[in-house]
Amino acid sequence: MPIMPYFFINLSDGGLDRFKPKPINIPQCDVCTEDTSQYFCRDCDQYLCKSCKTTHDKLKSCKDHVVSRYDETQIYQAPTSHETIKEKASASSITNPKDFCLRHEKETVNVYCKDCTVAVCWKCFVADHNGHKCLDLQEDEVRQSIRHDLKSMNDELEKQITNFQKHYDNLNSKLIEVKNCTKTECDKVDAQVEKICSEFHKIGENIKKEMQKTGEEEESKFRKLMEDIKRLTEDLKASVKYSVNVLEDSSVVQVLQRIPKVRQEKDESCCRKLDIPDVRYSTFQVAEIDKTLLTNQLGKIVSCHQNMIGKVVSCHQNMFEVVFNVDTVPGYGGVYGKRHVVSGFTWRIGVDKLGSSLFSFVLNLNDVEDKSITSCKVDVTYKLINKTDDRQSVVKQCNWTVVPGGSTYVTPIIDWKRLSNPGSGFIDDHRNFTIQVTINDITDIKRR
Repeated sequence: MPIMPYFFINLSDGGLDRFKPKPINIPQCDVCTEDTSQYFCRDCDQYLCKSCKTTHDKLKSCKDHVVSRYDETQIYQAPTSHETIKEKASASSITNPKDFCLRHEKETVNVYCKDCTVAVCWKCFVADHNGHKCLDLQEDEVRQSIRHDLKSMNDELEKQITNFQKHYDNLNSKLIEVKNCTKTECDKVDAQVEKICSEFHKIGENIKKEMQKTGEEEESKFRKLMEDIKRLTEDLKASVKYSVNVLEDSSVVQVLQRIPKVRQEKDESCCRKLDIPDVRYSTFQVAEIDKTLLTNQLGKIVSCHQNMIGKVVSCHQNMFEVVFNVDTVPGYGGVYGKRHVVSGFTWRIGVDKLGSSLFSFVLNLNDVEDKSITSCKVDVTYKLINKTDDRQSVVKQCNWTVVPGGSTYVTPIIDWKRLSNPGSGFIDDHRNFTIQVTINDITDIKRR
């Protein structure tokens, strides 16, 4: 920012002489061309005398025009041409209607008092500001410096507006991310509920089949007994009917012949036991619903707290982040961060620079709590965080089968030159970059 000149003026210094107006040539009125002009209309680009200005101000078309007043106390340098005065009247801040003294309406401001932060005319300066630190507003260099200061501050504000707009976009990106993630996770809950309900339906159907099988066996047993009794009853009914016919006949011989048969049937029927066998069937004992067990079967909420540039501040154990320095990554080979335990599995995240251009992530299954585990499948999400614009962050999701002590590689991730460039937004002032790792799921666990 340029340093504006300032000065101190005392009455004894003879400083008032510099504020005395110099002779000037004032042009004629451009409308009547008779009287000397006292005003200049910027919109009409014309000089106006007092009478023509009155007429000008009454016209509706000239209602909002900017008219500047000037006289010998307001213009201090004679023009070299008619056009020069017009240019000065339209460009100089001294002829602007807003540049008149607040206390002396016909006096233009000549000095800016830095101590009192006010622009004043020479009369006010003599009365109230003599000896103060002031700026001479008649100097072109001072006026240009003031405008330069305002322009510089305005440029800074424009940069800040850009920063605010970018910050708003980042916030909106996070808002969309929250909405999308919430919907995705809610859909996962619905899918899990449907899956559990489907499993419960299968279990219920199996229970019903088992009960139906037992019932069908019992029904078959009773149907067989009923059929035997029904057949015996029908046989006895036919025998009784035949005996009735024999008795109605007059032949005694037929009666004698019938008696042994009837006696046999009577003895056999009387000897038959009419016991009802024990009934065996299944009942269903309704269990009390254990909400805790159901909740555990359904799943649990895993929430994370992130700041607005995507850095994880705190989260559950399935998410962690590792910070690396670009200057410590070797040209060939990898470098690893510290260990993180997720559900009994110990993981390490590393980075690998392949030559001068390629860059990859390395996920190492360092150890397992259950030593019988020989392999597992891991669903993992990597995020190379862009610290200035989260939308530029690089995200990779992979599903790998790993063994204890083994590693998985994701390449290429990003060009090394872009990553190490401070302007890309991936590294901070200390040349550190951050990788966020989320272990989404560990499945297909195989054991010895």
